[in-house]
Amino acid sequence: MRLRELGERRLIEYIVRRLGSMPGAVLPPGDDASDILAEERLTISTDMVSQSSDMPPGMTLRDLGYRAITSVVSDAAAKGGTPIAYLVSLGLPEEMEEEGFRELWMGIEEAVEMYGGEVVGGDTGKTREVIIDAVCISRNPNPVSRLGARPGDKLAVTGLFGAQAAGLHALLSGSKARSSREVVGRFLRPVARVLEGRVLAETGAASASMDSSDGLALTLHTLAELNNVGFRVDEPPIDPLAERYGGEVGLDPLDLALYGGEEYELVVTIRPEAVEEVVEEVEGRGGRIIIIGEATENPGEVYVVRDGERVRVEKRGWSHFSNNP
Repeated sequence: MRLRELGERRLIEYIVRRLGSMPGAVLPPGDDASDILAEERLTISTDMVSQSSDMPPGMTLRDLGYRAITSVVSDAAAKGGTPIAYLVSLGLPEEMEEEGFRELWMGIEEAVEMYGGEVVGGDTGKTREVIIDAVCISRNPNPVSRLGARPGDKLAVTGLFGAQAAGLHALLSGSKARSSREVVGRFLRPVARVLEGRVLAETGAASASMDSSDGLALTLHTLAELNNVGFRVDEPPIDPLAERYGGEVGLDPLDLALYGGEEYELVVTIRPEAVEEVVEEVEGRGGRIIIIGEATENPGEVYVVRDGERVRVEKRGWSHFSNNP
């Protein structure tokens, strides 16, 4: 059955049956609004994915639903937030089959179960393609801004880069390289770093923080410009899987790591005196922090030290509304 045959009312009935509610809430699932009883600071993040921009060949509707939640949670994680509630609005084509819609919703629920919280509301509407607009409300007593990095602060990330970009390349090119299946798996299931973001906020160690979904290079340049600093990357965080795939298909692993995007790692600056403490705390709780370089006094200058030589990092990565990202 297609959605035009199913009708909006039955679609909403399905969604409402699967909604949760927050402890202490007065309004029931499916009401005109949702309410949250909160006694502490909250952060609110929003993100949107669409079928044409975010669903390459080989990606399923379930994957798209999962990515929509992961995207918005990653923004929350960069501020140190712990997700407690989501509002999910769906734009759906009337010719979409009911099975496809259920698959999409399964991906949303998969991600919500991973990161915690409840889907408490949203909206639906008819569109030409699948569009998911998600809002994440997070508990966050000590939000970490993008502003605050100073020369001498240590530059750190929460994981390695390049494997997800390799996965996207494999999907778009139809690559049959030996590692294609593994990199595609990485691309389809990125993970937002909620634990690491929460620890960085709790310890107060991070001077600035941003998620890297638009690519490591663009994230570094954005942080550099906002804080009037530069960055020296001494240890490029290249994923060994990206090195393997790059070797198999003739791509530079450093380019995959810097310019590919699709990771949902955090890029943070940490006050030098707090580095040892925060690394120990994050790793002790099962997370990961990797020191890769340092903020410098040269505004806007971003470079990588590779084989003893300085390699300039170009300001490019994923950008909507651009033919030349």
